[in-house]
Amino acid sequence: MSSLNMKLNIILTVILLLVADSLIAQQRAPSISLDEIKKQIEQLESQDDKLRTYIEMSNRYFRNAPDSLLVIADEIKGLEGLQGEKKEAFISFLNANAYRLMNADSAIFYASKASGKLRELKEHDSYLMMENLQAMQYARKDQYLEAESLYLDAISYRSELEEQVEYPIQFFYGNLGNLYVTVGAHDLAIQMFEKFLEYEDSPPNRCNILSKLANSFMELDDRDKAISTLSPCLEFENLPPPIMAIVRSNLSAMYKQKNDTDRAIQLLEEAATISSRYRIPNIGNAHLPRLGDLYLEENMVEKADSVGRIIKTAPPTPFSRPNEDIVKYEFLSKLHLAKAEYSESLSYADQAIEIAEKHNLSRMMRNVYEHRASAFEKTGDLDNALVNERLQRRHENEINESRIERNEAMLTVRYQLQNKEAQLMDANLEIENIRLRNMLIIVGLILISGYMFYRYRLYYLLREERTRNQIARDLHDDLSGTLSSISFFSEAAHRVNKERGDSERFLNIITKSAVEAKEKINDIIWAIDPSKDDWSVFLKKCKRFAADVLDSNDIEYSFDMDEDFSFPVELQFRQNLWLIYKECITNLSKHSKATKVGITLQEKRDHVFLSIVDNGLGFDPKSLKSGNGIDNIRYRAEQIQGTVDLESAPGEGTKWNFTFSIS
Repeated sequence: MSSLNMKLNIILTVILLLVADSLIAQQRAPSISLDEIKKQIEQLESQDDKLRTYIEMSNRYFRNAPDSLLVIADEIKGLEGLQGEKKEAFISFLNANAYRLMNADSAIFYASKASGKLRELKEHDSYLMMENLQAMQYARKDQYLEAESLYLDAISYRSELEEQVEYPIQFFYGNLGNLYVTVGAHDLAIQMFEKFLEYEDSPPNRCNILSKLANSFMELDDRDKAISTLSPCLEFENLPPPIMAIVRSNLSAMYKQKNDTDRAIQLLEEAATISSRYRIPNIGNAHLPRLGDLYLEENMVEKADSVGRIIKTAPPTPFSRPNEDIVKYEFLSKLHLAKAEYSESLSYADQAIEIAEKHNLSRMMRNVYEHRASAFEKTGDLDNALVNERLQRRHENEINESRIERNEAMLTVRYQLQNKEAQLMDANLEIENIRLRNMLIIVGLILISGYMFYRYRLYYLLREERTRNQIARDLHDDLSGTLSSISFFSEAAHRVNKERGDSERFLNIITKSAVEAKEKINDIIWAIDPSKDDWSVFLKKCKRFAADVLDSNDIEYSFDMDEDFSFPVELQFRQNLWLIYKECITNLSKHSKATKVGITLQEKRDHVFLSIVDNGLGFDPKSLKSGNGIDNIRYRAEQIQGTVDLESAPGEGTKWNFTFSIS
């Protein structure tokens, strides 16, 4: 039981120290808004100065504000004139910090991406921050070996640079010590904490680490050493209140383990007083129930009852956590049991159980069921007393099994951490296997590359074949009807009356059809000619065609065309775009009776936009029957990932809008 209390106390200490660190950081850095930072940035001329100011401000003011960090990353993305690698490195730096509180995998991804670039750029401090962040996230995922390796590499890197780097090396020793505490390697943790103290002079930071160091001595059953290690922190007068309270709370637990209950109560009373005086709810929520439990153990029911009244009358706080509420209700249940107020004891026990079931914290219910069993027994309800005794035993067994599993897992990790040299010797025996495996990997990569090249080649052969089929279909669709009409009208010219007028009419039709066929053949040949794979050639052809057609029909026109495009013009795209353009110009010249036409062809982001607007008669698109040129236009647009928007109404002209994706 005492060992469990000690472990819970260590966990509580780590949590409270993190809270204290956060409170200290808030005291050091006055609040500032993101807009205020942007105003300061705007006054800087150098883009590099802007970047560094953003990073400095984000570390100082928004380290625990993920949304603000992501906004700053977007602001940096918009800075012009910065080296691309540097910009990408610090954007990943900010993303890693943003995700460190939300998602360990994402934080590791961005931190790894950032640290490689930062090391190349010799951004030493930022690189070390990313290594530290990665290691902490690996530890959060119980990947302790990866975390330890990163900490040791960072310590080596930092030691080599010495005065070139400001990032404190003791941070790595402190975090490495925390990692060793987590896996139960307290002898290694002590070494790391002592290394931390060699570099640190600040009383708050020293007492923070001394608390952890003392807890490791307690885990090694060296109570006197633990107490002598932490006791000097009682003499510091200017410690932040959270640290003052934590020091006394830890020492109280240590004196209790030493069976010096009077001293334990005195120190915990001081801790609770500090928590109350400075309104530190997180710490106060932990200290008061512990103090009440100490009073009850010493049969000081009246004092325990006074603590209970404080807990009951305390206003609700947004900082309250479910486990803190469970501990609070467990104490109140135990208090009322001691006062022979059994219904109240059961009521508070029920509240604790309700919270535990809601938040999946049933492992904390062992003592609650014990109180319930005692309360039912005192009221004569032996059946319920028996049920709760069984529940207590079941939870106790589950806790013991979980502890055994955890200890076995930690024992494995601890063995790995403490015996790395032996592991390295064993690893040398694997060298030949590694070489063979690498050779197999290389062969596999070659085979995969060959297969990918084959698929790549096959893709382009198939695409070429589709293009050829498309050209054949175009020749068939566009020319077969025209050539058939030439044949038909030629025979008609022989069959009709010999009068010259009829013969002349058919021959004129034949001539017109032949010219049309020639134009279509020229269009198709132009479309597949590789020498025409240039936007300037395409745009000249568009302008020349529109000018010829519209001038011959006395239609005014204007062009708004980009002179160049950022992507190569491919055969299929060029062919379909040209036929769409030609169909639209031809239709409006024949049917619209327009006097003005505006033509726009532009590239915007990943799209090409074509717009053809006239002031002609217009028409109702819904009234058109299928089988006309509009269906053909829509079909060709779909072939090149295009969308069509047709706007027209009788008497209001016509507007074609095409959007083609080039991504």
